[in-house]
Amino acid sequence: MAEQVQRFRQYEYRANSNLVLTTDLHRPRTDEPSGEPESLKDHLSGKKFGDRYAGGKPQMESSSKRSADHKKKDSAKRAKKESENVLSLADDMDTYRPRTKETRTAYETLLTMMQVNLGAQPHDILRGAADEVLACLKNDSLTDPERKREIEKLINEVSPERFGVLVSTGKKITDYLQADGAGNEKLDDELGVAVVFDEDDDVEEGQRKDEEEVGDFVNEEMSDDDDGGLETRAERNLEAAEGEQMDGGVDDDELPVGTIDAYWLQRELGKFFNDPMVAQKTAEDVLETLVEAEERDCENKLVVLLDYDKFDLIKLLLKHRWKVAACTQLAQAQNDAAKEALLRKMHEHPQMSEVLHLIATAKEQTDEIFTETKQLEARVRKEAKDLGHMRAKEDRAGLVGKDMLSAVVEGQKAKVGKQTLDLEALTFENGGHLMANKRCHLPTGSYRTQRKGYEEVHVPALKATPFEDNEKLVTVAEIPEWAQPAFGGTKSLNRVQSRVYPCAMFSAENMLICAPTGAGKTNVAMLCMLHEIGMHRNKTTGEVDLDAFKIVYVAPMKALVQEMVLNFRNRLEPFGVTVNELTGDSTLTKE
Repeated sequence: MAEQVQRFRQYEYRANSNLVLTTDLHRPRTDEPSGEPESLKDHLSGKKFGDRYAGGKPQMESSSKRSADHKKKDSAKRAKKESENVLSLADDMDTYRPRTKETRTAYETLLTMMQVNLGAQPHDILRGAADEVLACLKNDSLTDPERKREIEKLINEVSPERFGVLVSTGKKITDYLQADGAGNEKLDDELGVAVVFDEDDDVEEGQRKDEEEVGDFVNEEMSDDDDGGLETRAERNLEAAEGEQMDGGVDDDELPVGTIDAYWLQRELGKFFNDPMVAQKTAEDVLETLVEAEERDCENKLVVLLDYDKFDLIKLLLKHRWKVAACTQLAQAQNDAAKEALLRKMHEHPQMSEVLHLIATAKEQTDEIFTETKQLEARVRKEAKDLGHMRAKEDRAGLVGKDMLSAVVEGQKAKVGKQTLDLEALTFENGGHLMANKRCHLPTGSYRTQRKGYEEVHVPALKATPFEDNEKLVTVAEIPEWAQPAFGGTKSLNRVQSRVYPCAMFSAENMLICAPTGAGKTNVAMLCMLHEIGMHRNKTTGEVDLDAFKIVYVAPMKALVQEMVLNFRNRLEPFGVTVNELTGDSTLTKE
């Protein structure tokens, strides 16, 4: 009995926690210096200092080479700039650009819908898709089903509701057919063309001829290879002039027709004149100039009236001349007759007729929005009214069937007893640390021992549960004959091993076994190993294909590794299986 107790104590944590295994394995470093003198015979090349010295003159760059380099750099810059200009022109020509605030809002809505359908795509792809969809919407030769099919080819599947929104958005874009002219105007604005006031057409034509001659002269000098300095200076001056011209261009804001009323011009002039009377008189003169003056004289008269310090306002008025004139005149009309006379006169004027078209389009869009708002309000009122009627009907029905409903409820209460569960009363006061058992009854044979600072409670071991009717221990003789050498000196398996024997020995299912020390978990692991060995054993010759499998056993403690290695090595030796340890003190190869 004492030997058995001593055997069990050797597995205690106190006996094995500080156990350190040492090894005599020594790994010398091959690159460690030995301290002995070494010869430098094979490390020296035999050359002397200065053997690679060679005389020569410094290479000076000639003026022709420098000029050629400058020419190459300037040509590359010019080609890059020309390509960028060509690409920008192509973009301006092929891409639709809205001209009014209303169309810009509709176009932004269209871009948003493209992003929803196509996902996170670059801006140029979204704009291209929007242009293609807009082209389909503006194609009068297509019907709505054909438009829907064409659009679905571009931006995936589109629901009928979303297609209706696309159609309504396309109708709000009214300047799509004017995109060609707008592109040219936008190009002139981006290049920053200066406004000329006091010169006639002949002077302008002569100036253009002079510029063409100068351009031809510069091109001839550029093609001359002998004089690179003049070519470089001419190209630099030309590029500088283009840069100043592009930087000098001012992008004017768009001026929607809805923002121009009878007093818009007077308000703009009021920013520069402190006297309201002067601003009113100047506004009348400016309006008269915008309506009656010719194109050439209008610029000069505006400068005389407003002076050079108001150049931005002059530029804005010149750009939106007919828009300001038409909207202001219509807003200042005293009665319907005067307004009708103005409309007849404006329809005869090409520029003003275009402005009238924009005004009509803006009015239609405003009326459409107003109508949609009214319809939405009416629908909301109708739904609220219907809900009120439904609630009234429910109240009346509730009053009529109140007695019947109460009778049904009482009948249900009579059938099913009312059960109320007070959850707050069931809540533990101390949470998970609550000890619900007021008294702890120890099994028979237990006793307590009072120690200094603690109390020992000794509980006897539980009695084994009686065997069931069909339960029995598995003897070693019942194990396959080829596997019996692994259980030498053992007559039968214990109760737990016998219960898991069919699963461990004859199946590949996963197992989870939890048992105290000495319960026989190692024998269960041995049964699993024998199952794997039997999978690669030749039933005829009894030989085991050792190269076809590997088994890894993880020991619970490092101190038990050597003991487990000796145990498995002795038990698996009859099968020719090699057992080795793999820890920090030893290494193994992949073989």
